[in-house]
Amino acid sequence: MSDVTHVTDAPSVGEKISAVQQAKNEAAVRLMKEWLKDESGYDEETWPRLKAAIEANRLSSRSRFRA
Repeated sequence: MSDVTHVTDAPSVGEKISAVQQAKNEAAVRLMKEWLKDESGYDEETWPRLKAAIEANRLSSRSRFRA
């Protein structure tokens, strides 16, 4: 038997997954920063209607959001 060790510079599967996850994380951070810069007023306009719809369709008598 020979004691041959296979050496490679290729990243392991775990390292590849980590690199893919890191790229996804960085893309998510960029998107969040873009959203935080948004000054269109869309959120302020839409949130009250969305909140009312969520409250109207609750199965519980408890309020989902603080008053």
